Amino acid sequence: MIRKIMPIMLSVLFIIIIMSTATFADTVRLPQTGQRKCYNASGTEIACTGTGQDGEIQAGVAWPNPRFAVSGDCVTDNLTGLMWAKTGNMPNDKKTWQGALNYVASLNSSGGLCGYADWRLPNINELESLVNAQASNIASWLQSQGFRNVQPFYYWSSSTYSCGTRNAWYVHMGDGGVGGGVKSSTSYVWPVRGGQSGSLSNSVIWKTGQTTKYAAGDDGDMQKGVAWPSPRFTDNSNGTVTDNLTGLMWTKDAKTTGPSACKPEEKKTWPDALDYVACLNTKNYLGYNDWRLPNRKELFSLVDHSNCNPAIPTGHPFTNVQSGLYWSSSTIVGFEKYASDSYMWDGNVGNYGKSANHYIWPVRGAASLGH
Repeated sequence: MIRKIMPIMLSVLFIIIIMSTATFADTVRLPQTGQRKCYNASGTEIACTGTGQDGEIQAGVAWPNPRFAVSGDCVTDNLTGLMWAKTGNMPNDKKTWQGALNYVASLNSSGGLCGYADWRLPNINELESLVNAQASNIASWLQSQGFRNVQPFYYWSSSTYSCGTRNAWYVHMGDGGVGGGVKSSTSYVWPVRGGQSGSLSNSVIWKTGQTTKYAAGDDGDMQKGVAWPSPRFTDNSNGTVTDNLTGLMWTKDAKTTGPSACKPEEKKTWPDALDYVACLNTKNYLGYNDWRLPNRKELFSLVDHSNCNPAIPTGHPFTNVQSGLYWSSSTIVGFEKYASDSYMWDGNVGNYGKSANHYIWPVRGAASLGH
């Protein structure tokens, strides 16, 4: 009897291992933002130790050196596996959103670039991956990495703006802002291709959540990136929620809560937000003492670009999610009196003066623990 049972048990164990591997393949490792310095509310550079800022924590996968590899007219991002056109303005002109999609389709039909004919307009997650939070001008930094003719202005993504489908998402290659623009207006075009479909030692791009097709070749049509695990989130039944896509642990309550000693008002200035999270750690809040204010990429990772008000995945277990602005720990370099924030109504990534009052959503785990 034992001899008959053992092979069955081994088979079951093998299936469990395979299933565990499949689950892991649906995870991503968020990259560092690139920020290495810290700044006070007045915009003055300060020592990072003990600040809790992005420049101190540097949560996420470290960037490879070199970050980019140039080959002919194309550049491969060694962090994400994506291949970009070397020229950041191939049409030498701005296009409407549909015009941008048409241009990339025409590029493929006319022979492509660098021997490939599977170029696409990048989705918003892919386009945002080019942002360096330590650069005062993203375009200039990218050109120092081997790109050319990158414009410090708006670039179209293939992702439609879910809070108003006449609009599409863009990234500003000057300050790194993420927002939505009317599709009939004009912005720059930057073709991309490739990328990876599973977990690697580097950082891969995940799906945006968009599944509706608005035009051929758009985000909803292509649906590029690592698939979200199911379920996306796990309620840990202790006041915390784990994002199974990134491994990050968030407070279940998305408003400022915590011990009264930490003065848990709903909104705080940026310096007070950092102090508040530091206080949570001294109180071992929810059993942990390594909470942090999320950096811009961690906050951005929560966004579901198919949803609006709030723009996070349907069926999430969080409570009190506000359709307002949440602070990140990342300063806007070049405008150091400002910090990056995320508007959870639509997923916009912008900047506000550090004296403004925004919501706080503490995070821990994964990236800070070497995930």
